[in-house]
Parts: sequence; structure tokens; C-alpha cells
Amino acid sequence: MAFMVKNPGLIPSLSTVKAGEVGRKRDSMFEMFQGFWRACINATDEENDPANRSMMEAWNPFVADAIIANPPSFAHVHCAERLGIPLHLMFTFPYSPTQQFPHPLANIKKTNVDTNYTNFMSYPLVEMMTWQGLGDLVNRFRVHTLGLEPVYTVWAPGQLFRMKVPYTYLWSPGLIPKPADWGPEIDIAGFVFLDLASSFRPPDTLTEFLEAGEPPVYIGFGSIVVDDPDKFTTMIFEAVEKAGVRALVSKGWGGLGDEGNTPANIYMLENTPHDWLFPRVSAVVHHGGAGTTAIGLKCGKPTMIVPFFGDQPFWGAMVAKAGAGAKEPIPYKHLNAESLAEGIRQCLSPKAKTHAEKLAKDIELEGDGAKNAVDSFHRHLPLQGKNSMRCSIIQDRVAAWELKKADLLQLSPLAAELLIKKKKLKWNDLRLVRHREWNDFEGPGEPLTGGGAALLYSAGGIVRGIGGTPVRWAKTLRKREKKQVQRRESATPKISTEGKRSTSTKRKASEPVSTEATSPETGPANGEYGMQKHLPGGPSLEERGRSSLGKTGSLGKSERNQNGVPIGPLQGSETILEENEGRVSDVSDVSSGSDDNLAQDMAVDAGMGLAMSGKALARAPIELSLAIAQGFHNAPRLYGDTTVRTPLRITGIKSGLHAAGDEFVFGVYDGVTGLWLQPYRGARDNGALGFVQGV
Repeated sequence: MAFMVKNPGLIPSLSTVKAGEVGRKRDSMFEMFQGFWRACINATDEENDPANRSMMEAWNPFVADAIIANPPSFAHVHCAERLGIPLHLMFTFPYSPTQQFPHPLANIKKTNVDTNYTNFMSYPLVEMMTWQGLGDLVNRFRVHTLGLEPVYTVWAPGQLFRMKVPYTYLWSPGLIPKPADWGPEIDIAGFVFLDLASSFRPPDTLTEFLEAGEPPVYIGFGSIVVDDPDKFTTMIFEAVEKAGVRALVSKGWGGLGDEGNTPANIYMLENTPHDWLFPRVSAVVHHGGAGTTAIGLKCGKPTMIVPFFGDQPFWGAMVAKAGAGAKEPIPYKHLNAESLAEGIRQCLSPKAKTHAEKLAKDIELEGDGAKNAVDSFHRHLPLQGKNSMRCSIIQDRVAAWELKKADLLQLSPLAAELLIKKKKLKWNDLRLVRHREWNDFEGPGEPLTGGGAALLYSAGGIVRGIGGTPVRWAKTLRKREKKQVQRRESATPKISTEGKRSTSTKRKASEPVSTEATSPETGPANGEYGMQKHLPGGPSLEERGRSSLGKTGSLGKSERNQNGVPIGPLQGSETILEENEGRVSDVSDVSSGSDDNLAQDMAVDAGMGLAMSGKALARAPIELSLAIAQGFHNAPRLYGDTTVRTPLRITGIKSGLHAAGDEFVFGVYDGVTGLWLQPYRGARDNGALGFVQGV
């Protein structure tokens, strides 16, 4: 949450980038992608966890039949594509392009450009920026986890809109009606609420405060964390005094409150359910979270929103537009005691109360938003007709298998198991059924740009392979240096507070050292502690080793390691012995094979670059011919032909040959029959002009 407050927009601040927080967030996102996929195919998140297994009782196998997700989870459509199952997106604010309002995450300034155009274009722009930041992670997830081909980041933005993925939005149509430019695949279900009031028991002090006077104004910012909670609290107290009202101020995650200095007309709230509290207040002031906005309007309370980030400005604008509270939202950075007090006064006006009460009645008439969302989900499932998900035998179960020789016969796991046990079928007679294909990119629109794009892609692959070699070398050197620093730090003798080496488990220099601790086979001669030049100053290890040779006696097989550095205790100092490994810490860590290993690693990096370039070069003819073929296939769309067939999904040699055969047969068939079918369809749909277009 603190990250979002510091970075309220799509582009993180420079300080955030310098602190490395962006990289950590990206790592977290990729880890979540893996979790999303496990949720689709595993009975538990981690099968080896006994606690999870016990939660699942019998621990039955699980594979998803459909996916319900929110748009920012990103992995949803890729998991659905891999499994061939329906996808339904549900969310609290809009992700579907419309001319009516901009994307809530887009910071749109007023310009002289047409508002409808600006609003519509804000959606693909937000997607483009998101793909710039996460596109490589999504493609890595597709390739390495799902076994799918990568998607072009140029085409990826807007793919859900193009494929008409069903959406259900969880807000009141009384507050935001469905835009006219949204299709039937998009529903608005209404707000969804939790019933927490029935189990809540308020403290006596809260009950006494509520009964002591007029209904107070609620002021709270939930999970928002502010930089200076004391200053923010003082400003709230001042605004309440200016507005002349009683107030309930929620401490929230921000830790608001001033112990011992709270005015008598203010009560500092602990965690209190909004569905219990809001019916007892006169107005609400909050950060504009979707849930808090919803319950405030359901209770008919005029609302003032102080947005911090994300969709909060969107909700502030919608509430202000409906006239159900303050005339406009006041962003947190611009909030002061005077503007907060004025917003409270506007919320308490008769006009604001009237509009808020009207919205409350609309929300009541819309019914249960959760039930409406479930109905929307089922309504968009393919449960009838040729593409039905139902089992052909047990109609109330979802089909998971289909006969290879009869696509129309679909079987649920139970039906398939029974038929196989009765020896009516064999498992190799079946294949997994795919209820929905999410094949968005169908190739270039025509052969010229398709061929050019293929050549550029291949050239880019060749350049990335060879040109990326210095980058890989630099990464290798950084990794080696990091490891050397870590080893050097682990080998540095501990210093006590008096400035002396720790005396735990030590030997005097005059005492002999076991050959097991320092022999070339077991000692640090293999470079475990980094490069010698990075060791602390003072006499070199070689010099100190020579001075100690005369005092130690025999050193076993050899008195020097492979680098020519004598092995033995250090004269005039105390040497720490590591009890768990039995070796001297303060010794040379120069590996005999250090230079050789570095050269080998760099050679591997160079070989990898050559391999990448070679692969791109070898694939270039295939990419070029495929792009040109797809371009010719799709070219009729340029002049309005809506009958262009969708290419088959290719998963191997067999499906590839099948697709090639279909392309040849249907290409000839459509070309011949199109001579009279296209004019006929054009005339049927658009009259004489359509006939001419068909010709």
C-alpha cells in the first residue's frame, strides 16, 4: 500500500526505481503468474504441504473448467488459452474501452482534443504501458510455464477487447449506466456487499458517543498509509472544528489519532464494519475505495472522496457527477483544513442528501450484485448448441474428453470412466476437449507488411544474439564479483568491540595447524574466498606465510598451494578456525582455475549468443514464408470480406498437416464459391451497393 501511495500513477518515481522496488515488484508479479497457473491445474497450491492436503480432504485431482479473474491479474487469458476453457473477467472499475469516461488509471488532462476520442484511447494506452513493463514476464510465463508461443507486444494491447472476452462490472448502473458503445459481452451486475454488521458488538464508548448528539460525520482512509499521520490528524481535527460537526475518525492503517488530545466532539474509531457504522452517520469522507464508496451510497450517505491513487479519482468523479456529496473530489496532496471543511458542508446540504438517497433506492432495486454476477457468468458460458460444454451423456456435468473420430460426442470424466470400465471405449480413443480457443493474433493483414515484419523480427533475433554477448559478459562479471565479495566477507576475521579478533575457537601462531585444515585437497587453495587483491591491507599472505614456515613444522603433502602461496598459520596474529568446516579463514582465496573459469564462462556466453543468432537465421525462411502465407490468407479482409476463416490451432506435426490440408482445400473452395456467394451476401445485407462490393 505504501508503494501505491508513493507511486500513484502508472510510472514509478525515480526514487522508487533507484531503490530497486520496481525489480522486486516484477519478481512478485512473475511469482504470482506461477501461482495463477497452479490454481488452474492443482488441487492445492503446493501438493507437498500436508496442511493444504488435509484442507482438500480426499485431495481429488483438479483442472479448471472455466476461469473467473480480474483484469490486472494478467495471466488469465494465457492460462485459458493453454487449457482451452472459457474466461470471464469481473472487476470493480472499467477496463473495457468506451467513449463515455477514461480509464481510471489514466491521468487524463483537459485538452482541446475531442473528449470521446481521448476517453476511448486511454484504454489501449494504459494497456500499452502495462505491456511495456510486464510484457517480457508474460512471454516468459507463456513460453517456459505454459508451453505457448510468445505474443507480440505490439499486438497484445487490446486483445481482450478484440476477442470479446465477457466482462461483469461490479458497480451500480444507477451510479454509472452501461455505456452505449459496450457490447452484449459486458454486463453491470451492481455493487457487492459483505454482511459484517450482524456479528459486530460495538464498544460501550462508541455507543455512548453516537447517542450523545447529532449523527456524526465519518472520516476514514482505510488501509492508506500517510507520511506524517500526526500532521494529518491535526488537519482533520481543525477541519471538523471549522465545519462545526461531530465526527468519527478512523485510525486505519495510517495510525491516525492524538492520544490524550482528542477533542470532545471527535471519537477515534478502531476497526468497525461499515455496514454497521454508516447507517448511524450523517455523511462519509474517505479515500474512494470501491467497497467503501459502495456501502456509503447503499446507506444513502452523501460522500466526499479524497483520492490517493488508482481508481479512487474515478469514483470521486462519478460520485460528484451524480451530485451525491461534495461537488468535486479533493486529491490528498491538495487537501487542507479549509477544503475538507467545505467538502463536509457540501455533503450536509439538502441537495446532496436527496441525490444520495435516490442512489440508495436504485441500489436496492438492482438486487443482489453477487447473485447478478453469478447469473452473468452462467449466461456467457457455452452450455447450448454445437459448442456446448455439457457432457453428451450426463448433461449436468462438464465434458473433459471427446472422441477422436466423432467431435460431437463429448464425455465428462465420470462418463468416460464408466464407458472404459464397460470396455466400450479405450483411453486412446479419447482426446482432451477444448471448449474455447483464444487465438487472437491470426497473422498479418496482407503479405507485404507481413513479410517485412518477419524480416525485421529475424534480423532483430540475429542482432540480439550477437549484440547481447557483451551484456551477458557484463552480467557474468558482476555475478563473479558479487560472489567474491560474499566469500571475502565470510573469510574476514571477526572484530570484537575492543578492536581485537574474536578469541572463540582460536590458536596461537606458534601452535601447529592440522594438515586436514590446510592441505591443498581440503583447504582454501581452490579459491573459496575470492581474489587475493581484495583482502584487507597489511603484509601479504605470501609474506606472512613465509615468516611462519620455520615455526610450524611439516605441512603434509605440500607446503604451498597451487598458486605458490605457502599454507600455514599466520605469524604474530591469532587465526580463527571454523569449527564446522575445520579450515583457516584468513588465507588466500585465489582459485587456481579462476582465470580459466572466467574464460570458460565468457566463452559459454559467446557461444550462447552465436546459437541465438544461428537459430534466428535458420528460422528466417520459415518465418518469412509463414508471414507471407498468412498475409495472403487475411488479405480479403482489407476490402470487407467477413468470411475469412480462422486458422486451426497447430500443436504438432499432425495438426500442422491437418491445417495445411484445410488451408489448401478451403482456399480453393472459398475462391471458387466466392464468385457468386460474395455478391449474393452483399446484396442481401446492403442492397445494390453490397452487390457491387461483393463483386
